[in-house]
Amino acid sequence: MLTALQHQLTRGARRAAWVSAGGILMAVGIGFLTVAAWIMLSTLRDAQFAALVIGLVYVGVGLVIIALNTQGTRASTLEKQRAEEAYRRTACPSEDDLFARIAIAFSEGLQAGKALRK
Repeated sequence: MLTALQHQLTRGARRAAWVSAGGILMAVGIGFLTVAAWIMLSTLRDAQFAALVIGLVYVGVGLVIIALNTQGTRASTLEKQRAEEAYRRTACPSEDDLFARIAIAFSEGLQAGKALRK
């Protein structure tokens, strides 16, 4: 019988394998689409024009992806910092209040156990 951790690792490995397979298929598809765009653009104009347009498209898409990724990272980092500060202000009891510290530790342990089961 698999433990919860083994089950999560198995499910994660299966998901990673499917994502990798999808990524490989998408890369092959992008290669074919690039060749098709090259053929179409080189028949309309010359090869230099085709290279310029395809290169600009790839660079533009790459810059958009980088910009979106950077924006999400900054926002999530700021949200995480604000959440930690709010938690420290409200949830952290004084060092003298031993019972409150024990109750918080117990609650966090329960939440971690519930998260592990899922």
